[in-house]
Amino acid sequence: MRNEALMTKRTVLKTFGALAGAVLVGPIFSREAKAAHEPKLKEMIEKGDHASLADYYKKEAEEARHKADSMKAMASEYLKKYPKGQYSKHCEKMEDNYRKEAKHYDELAKMHSKAAK
Repeated sequence: MRNEALMTKRTVLKTFGALAGAVLVGPIFSREAKAAHEPKLKEMIEKGDHASLADYYKKEAEEARHKADSMKAMASEYLKKYPKGQYSKHCEKMEDNYRKEAKHYDELAKMHSKAAK
């Protein structure tokens, strides 16, 4: 029974570590990916390629929603360990910011989809 408890605890810690790592490392890769997309994005804007711009912003919105979901999961994990919520509150704020970001990307995608027609 004790071994099972240790295995469960290790599994939870590994999961939490993976989530934390994804949140910390994800933005680094995201910045690199965006830096690589910037010339292409600029080119789409200059050409007036609204269909491609709409697709690009839809993907950005989906990525922001994915990050929001990760922050929600992390807030839940923090609450299990720290019930007062001092850490989870920050995760909840970040989740809210990512959802707002997704909303803005959705709006850009919608405008470019209309312009493409």
